[in-house]
Amino acid sequence: MAKKTLKDYIKDLREKIEADYDEFDDYGRQQMFERIDAFITNESRSELERAFYLLLNQFPGDHKNYIVRAGEKVFIPDVYDMGSPGFQYEIDFALYGGSVNNPVKVAIECDGFRSHGHKHSNRDRRKEVNLQAAGWIVMRFRSPEIHTELERFDTDDVYISQFLQSIENTIEQKLKIITDANYVQAEIRSTLTGYKWDFVTCTHCGQKQMDQLNFRILHCRFCHRDYEREVSPLEKIWYEKDGFIYFKE
Repeated sequence: MAKKTLKDYIKDLREKIEADYDEFDDYGRQQMFERIDAFITNESRSELERAFYLLLNQFPGDHKNYIVRAGEKVFIPDVYDMGSPGFQYEIDFALYGGSVNNPVKVAIECDGFRSHGHKHSNRDRRKEVNLQAAGWIVMRFRSPEIHTELERFDTDDVYISQFLQSIENTIEQKLKIITDANYVQAEIRSTLTGYKWDFVTCTHCGQKQMDQLNFRILHCRFCHRDYEREVSPLEKIWYEKDGFIYFKE
């Protein structure tokens, strides 16, 4: 059996994405796939970029916390020569999340075999340093990795792109989106509420629970009794008044 070409993978993956698409808005569906088709038929884009674009759009109907812009052009300072106005760069895929005042910017670069030469390596390194200095997270995916990812799609009908998962995890970690899952974390809850939260142990039943360290007297949610918590000598206490503990910043 002949080995599949990138063109074959693009065709098969495009069909799989549409078959898995479960949104029922016909107008939105038409617009979505018109946008996808416009990119994967654009001959000015390499086949590697077209294939990667489909990986980014494995679940096109999902409401993501970022947007994707292919071939985004940016103007950024040159840290190698601060006396120059800066550089214009084209990013293979720019992902924007967060807010305008506090954006998360991810630059995805797909490296084909033509990018492996010494000249290209120096240029890419300078571009990457300048992007990072300007606040971009740079993620680079090379041709062999992309081919391996496409092969996995071909052999597993329920495969979820590891590239897509790593990209979304990177954005989510940077955004620190508030969810029910991470609200239980002491650091996040402390930031949101202003109280100092952590796990404390009930002196009656020995059960641990997340609670506010600002109070000496706490109520156990297990044995339903009040108890005086043990204060660690490592706690940076500013002062205490009426049973309420104020901590140093």
